[in-house]
Amino acid sequence: MVRIIQRLDVVKKEHAELEAQALGDFKVGKIIGKMRAIVADEDIDIKANEAKPIKIQKINIPENHITFLSAYAANRYGHAVAVGGEVHLPISMDKTVDHASFLASLDGHIEKDDLLGVLILLPIEMLK
Repeated sequence: MVRIIQRLDVVKKEHAELEAQALGDFKVGKIIGKMRAIVADEDIDIKANEAKPIKIQKINIPENHITFLSAYAANRYGHAVAVGGEVHLPISMDKTVDHASFLASLDGHIEKDDLLGVLILLPIEMLK
C-alpha cells in the first residue's frame, strides 16, 4: 500500500500542538493567551499615593511568554503595577513571580487572598 504524504499531516501536527497548550484562557486571532490572578499572600496596610511591595501567591510564567498587567483596577485600593521574582531570568526560561509592586490610590488594608490584579501571558517566538 502506498501512502501519500500531504499538507493534512502538517495540519494534524499543528492541531495537536494547539491542544497540548491546554488552549489557554482567551484567543486574539490565532494567538492563545492565559490570564493569572495576582493574589496577595500577606496582610499589609497601605496609604494613598504610596507604592509598596506585596508578597503574592506564586505565578508560573512559561518560557517564551511575555506578560502584561491588565489596566482594569481589580482592587479598590489601587493597582498592581509590576510583578517579579527574586532572580531575573531571560525570556527563554520558565520563571516564577512571588512579589508585586502595588500603587495605592486610597488608604486601606490589603488582606491575604485579596485580588490585586490580573497578569496576562502571551506566547512569543524569538526570531533573533
